[in-house]
Amino acid sequence: MRRRNTILALILIVVAVAYFVYNQSGYYFGEHRALAQTASYSGQTRVYEQARGSDSIVILSDGSRSKAQILHRKWGFLYKPGTSVEMAALEGREAVRYAWFSADASSHDGKRDIVFAAETSDPAVKTVIVSNDTLGHPADSAEIKQQASVYVELDVSGKYAIAIEGLDENAIGSFVVRAVDPDGKVLAGS
Repeated sequence: MRRRNTILALILIVVAVAYFVYNQSGYYFGEHRALAQTASYSGQTRVYEQARGSDSIVILSDGSRSKAQILHRKWGFLYKPGTSVEMAALEGREAVRYAWFSADASSHDGKRDIVFAAETSDPAVKTVIVSNDTLGHPADSAEIKQQASVYVELDVSGKYAIAIEGLDENAIGSFVVRAVDPDGKVLAGS
């Protein structure tokens, strides 16, 4: 009886220490708990997810606001919320929202993994293009692709899309985001 109590006490101590250490380090037991700790708007739920190695990138939404977030996974059962960015409405097309951010703090061979996320509730918009061109009013997506050194297409025909691109550090920033119809015609942009 005494041996059993000692074993139970040791197990409880190990569990309590593990819970305290991981909870204090930002890790949580389970995805739902980690996301619940980061939701800056009440009622946000996961509406889209894409895997990135052992991590995942999720889009959370409450219907009126959305954000893209990285969720780190460790040992298969510990989850830690990472970078999150609120998605901004596209100028001239409020039903289209987008975000971009660095997936990690360090670069690999002068490149960084950049996450691009987009969503739309506009049935006319099938693609969101992120580029670094300097065109004022391009005619179509082909012209943008020809002029840009960074060109990312997000297929939002299923309402949500996420893409991860390894970009040179000097090519990051000054992105232009545009909504495009199925024929490649630019409908709106920032």
